[in-house]
This record gives sequence, C-alpha cells and structure tokens, in this order.
Amino acid sequence: MSIPLPNLDDRTYADLVEEAGALIPIEYPEWTDHNPSDTGIILIEMLAWLMEMVLYRVNQVPDRNVEMFLKLLNEPEKKLDENLHIAIRETVLDLRQRFRAVTREDFEQLALDWYSTEGKIVRSRCIPNRNLTLTDSTSRKNEAPGHISLVVLPESSAKPTIDLKEALDLKKDLWKYLDERRLLTTRLHVVEPDYCSLTIEAQLYLEDGADSLKVRKKAKREVELFFHPLNSEHYWDGKGWPFGRNVYRSELYQLLAQIPGVDYVEILKVNGNEKLTDIPLEDYQLVAVKVDQKSFTIMERRGNDWKSV
Repeated sequence: MSIPLPNLDDRTYADLVEEAGALIPIEYPEWTDHNPSDTGIILIEMLAWLMEMVLYRVNQVPDRNVEMFLKLLNEPEKKLDENLHIAIRETVLDLRQRFRAVTREDFEQLALDWYSTEGKIVRSRCIPNRNLTLTDSTSRKNEAPGHISLVVLPESSAKPTIDLKEALDLKKDLWKYLDERRLLTTRLHVVEPDYCSLTIEAQLYLEDGADSLKVRKKAKREVELFFHPLNSEHYWDGKGWPFGRNVYRSELYQLLAQIPGVDYVEILKVNGNEKLTDIPLEDYQLVAVKVDQKSFTIMERRGNDWKSV
C-alpha cells in the first residue's frame, strides 16, 4: 500500500481573494471602495490568480524532482525502486528507524537491537549525567554533566557460568557501535549492573498434610524467580527484577505465604536482620539473592506443638 502524498495547499482563487479582502479594514481602514472596478481590488484579484497557479505547481511536484529528493535522503549508492510510490514508502520507513543515539530511549533501544558474534543485549538501562565506571561509590552517585552510562545485561547473564573475556569483548563492541551514533559532546560508558546481595531466612509453618520437601523446593524456586534479573517468568512480566526497585520485607512475607501448603510465615530475616523493612537500590542496581535448603525452616504441627523438619 503506497503512502498518499499530502496536499501542500488547497486554497482556491476565491479563498485567496476573500482572505486578502478581509485584511483591508485592518491594514488600510481608509480604503473604503471595494468595488471590482477599484484599482486595488483589480490588483488583489490578479495576485490571487498568480498565487493559485503557484500553489497548483507546488502540489504537482514532477517525478524527476521526487527522485532527486529521495536520492538526497538515501545513501548515494543505494538503488531506488522503479516504482516511485514504493521508493517513497521505503525511504520514509528507513527514516523512522533509530540510527542516532540522542535520548535515553535511543540508547536503550539501539543496545537491544544490536547483535554481534559474542552475543546480544537482553536488557538495558540508560542513566544520563552519571559515570558508573568510577570505583568510588560516592563519586558514582554524583552528577556528571555530559556523561551517559548505559547499564546492559548480556544474554550470557542467564547462563550458569559467564566467560569474563567474552562479556568484556561484548561491551567493547557495543561501545564502538554506539560511539558512532552518539552526539559529539556525549561521553558514553557501557557497564554491567551492580548487584545488591540478598540473603533470606524464614520459618514456614505448614498446613496439615502439606509435603515439607515440596514446600521447601517451591519456596526456593519462587524467591529465585522473584529476584531473577532476566527470566522471572510470572513475575515482572517475565522481564526480570526492575532496575533500581527497592526490596520490601512485606513483599517477601506475601510471596512466601502464598506458596501452596504454607499456613503462615514467621521470623523473616533479610540479610540477617529481622527488623529490616526495606533495602534501597540505586537506579543501576539489581538483586543477587542467595537461598538454599537451609534458608527455610519448615515447621509442622505435631499434636499441639510445632516441630521443625
């Protein structure tokens, strides 16, 4: 389907005469004779006639001119389609594609669209006016005008082991790709996210007849998915823990209490602290949670008492 060309100007001769006549009382109040025999009216009608012809020509751009415009918009060596309407459509679609990196969205989307032999980027977060390559944590929080830090997660982050050289080469290649597209005054840094370490300990009180092994396994699995940076499945639309989102103790209570077979949760410790209500994260941080079979104490009812299993 071809893209319809816009109507550059649809004013007629009558519209132009009427518009000019309406301006007479404003520009020249002393001009009161608006009869067709008046010299000024004759001049207005003549200019309107000439203008109508010019507007007609504007709307009738020759094909040769259109071809020259398309060549200016495309690469010099690119061959245009013989069908002019198809060539126009392809050119407009090419112009709508991202190429330059100016806004935050530009950097993030270009990183996701980029691909190399070392792999691809599956998540990105652009943080303007920050230099996250600095080693000092305080300096990293300070505003750095002109700097842009692009936090990326390579596809290899989801693997059990990560080849550090491969990850380094990936970031270098991505930096080169974006360096050609950035503004001249922008200083770009491509980094991986910082991870906030998180340990969880909790007592899970089971419902009567619940399988303790299944509950322990399910609890470990759900916590890992909840904080996973990439494959979070039914949490966070499957896109992973959001960058910079705080960790809340109340959400952990809710997460564990909803596990099938769990009656209620007690003594929930986050990083060894039972009174910690939340853990604030910087906008370039994700969560690295550590849970194992010993993280959850399973309590079963034995008569009138609760026993750990």
